[in-house]
Amino acid sequence: MRKLLYFIIIMGVCQTAGFASYEEALQLYTQKKYEDSLTQIASELVIEKDFDQKSPNYELRYLAAHNHWKLGNYESAAAHLKRCTEIQKDITDPLIDLAALLIEQKKFREAETYTVRALSIQKEPMAYYLTGKAAYGVGNFWRAKEFYEKAISLDPELYVAYNGLGCSLMKLERYSQANTAFSAALAIAPDSAEVLNNMGLSLEKLGRANDALAYYKKASEYAPDNPVIVANLNRLGEKQK
Repeated sequence: MRKLLYFIIIMGVCQTAGFASYEEALQLYTQKKYEDSLTQIASELVIEKDFDQKSPNYELRYLAAHNHWKLGNYESAAAHLKRCTEIQKDITDPLIDLAALLIEQKKFREAETYTVRALSIQKEPMAYYLTGKAAYGVGNFWRAKEFYEKAISLDPELYVAYNGLGCSLMKLERYSQANTAFSAALAIAPDSAEVLNNMGLSLEKLGRANDALAYYKKASEYAPDNPVIVANLNRLGEKQK
């Protein structure tokens, strides 16, 4: 998911009368006071002004969506994001966030409809990445590989795309190539427990058990309660005894 603060930066400074209330709601969001932020938004949001260019409704709804998302209110989050796509038809952010939200709920095919819409507006690496995730989710690993590679071509620093590419290559039993992809991801995000674990898996598949165990151990240092990492560490540790 995109960071909300990044969205705020690129949107610039709003000059509407409701911006002060929006600022207060945003501050509450950053303080993780999601219910209070929603209350502040509700006091300012006027549904009838959704399409008024001077209205702060787009910003308010986008923020409301992320508050609901944090609270696990997925239907409300989706409703606000969908309304945002209607208010600002040429902005990709709500489309990309909708896709991420749906992928989180494992609604992969529905998610792809929004990434495709986003890509029709602008060829963004995050939209390609999420299309790859949606394809991976339905088991189309060749398609996932293709879209992860497109994301990387546009943003070589997008480590999650390298990780996704590595996972796709693992499913395609191309373990050496997967290992290379995970190495690239770790060069950008060396403290990612998920990538460290995946690196371990690729090494294990390549028959390098000792190296794999070292990566599982390192992954467990960053995420000691992750059940997948713990299971891999214990399983291979037992084999090595």
